[in-house]
Amino acid sequence: MVKKFVALLALTFLISSCGDGSNATSAADGPIKEGNVCQIEGEVGNTSEGKEMLCQMMPDGILAWRPPMNSNASGNSMMNATLSQILGNGSCDENSKIDKYSASIGDIDKMSHIYPMGGMITTHITPIDHIYIYYPENSQTKVEAGKYLVTSPADGKIVNIEDFQKSNNYPYPDFRVVIEHSCSLYSVFIHVGTLAPGIELNANVKAGQTIADDGVSPGYDFSTFDENVKLNFANMASYSQQDSWKPYTANPFNYFPIDIKEKLEAKSLRVTAPFDGKIDWDDSASVQGNWFEKNTNGYRGKGDQTASFDNHGKVAHGYWDTHLAFAPDAVDETAFIYSIGDWEGCPCQFMSKENIDPKTIKVSDSPTIISLVEFYYENSDGSKHNPNSPKKGYKLKGDSKVIGLLALQLNSDGTLKVEKIPNEIDSNNFSGFTDNSRIYER
Repeated sequence: MVKKFVALLALTFLISSCGDGSNATSAADGPIKEGNVCQIEGEVGNTSEGKEMLCQMMPDGILAWRPPMNSNASGNSMMNATLSQILGNGSCDENSKIDKYSASIGDIDKMSHIYPMGGMITTHITPIDHIYIYYPENSQTKVEAGKYLVTSPADGKIVNIEDFQKSNNYPYPDFRVVIEHSCSLYSVFIHVGTLAPGIELNANVKAGQTIADDGVSPGYDFSTFDENVKLNFANMASYSQQDSWKPYTANPFNYFPIDIKEKLEAKSLRVTAPFDGKIDWDDSASVQGNWFEKNTNGYRGKGDQTASFDNHGKVAHGYWDTHLAFAPDAVDETAFIYSIGDWEGCPCQFMSKENIDPKTIKVSDSPTIISLVEFYYENSDGSKHNPNSPKKGYKLKGDSKVIGLLALQLNSDGTLKVEKIPNEIDSNNFSGFTDNSRIYER
């Protein structure tokens, strides 16, 4: 896919999820700092000020020191947690009434394009809850300082900073920054570069203030979370142990002033609204949406996988192994993606040979057999797609070669029986589910 899908998504995300913990901090090492990575989930430590910290599963599968929220190590109480507890430090400024943005997140004119929310790419098996900001330069091409500045969209307070360069041995600055604008509105920047002077934990920021210089590795991710938003996920409990912010994912473009919103929409690769994408595709009457293998803790996964990534192939194991998602593509909603967390060790995305809409696969006493094919991209005018400079409204086209079968049977109790059959090309050879089948839940 485009730039950072290879440079950051396929590599950076996997490294951050699959690090060996060599830079992680343990309580035994002495006082700790909120946001630092840690090694043992559930371990308790204290900051130099004596504030208790708990080693918890955080974004991208990273363990980090965060204040305990009256929860156990499994994080089950996050089901009823507030956004302040999920994204901040558990407290917020109740006097702030900010519910919209008043500034941009950067110079939009300098951006080359925006990839919307909802992509299913490599280890992001379920639709992605942030947009991607791209610049003309490749994400691994350094530009002069000050060319690409990341700015706060509204007044607020920095409530979390994660240093991926320190935790993952990156050769360049790479940060995740969370800004609390009010108790209900939060902005999250991921993979931004060198932090601006004064940008530190608990610092107050103004609308339009520079957060970071993104010139070392141009391009970053941006999310908006609003406690007043409740997305259409069939089972909120599936996100109680990891990515518990996901049900509050808002469409960010709607929060900007109209002139900024229109410029952002123009940069989006989508040609239809919502231009910033959609992530909640769950449909109780069909197989469309997100699925998690039964008894594997929902989005969090089994927790016993040793995350690993083979840079010379497609193999990547981690919490996503137990995930499935069937939904329209983020850019081309006429193309339906079958996203599989563990296809012979590969977190992979396919189309079906007939481009079957998963919403048409309903409760049945017999399985639907999907012939999976890989796919490629083509501009809407038929010209060749350039992944480094994609054109707005490109299309997905399925290959003719079948690489395997996927048997799906939606049961009346809402569960889904699934069997993955790699290398089988003839659906007539499927004679019924075997011991390799698995049951999935929402």
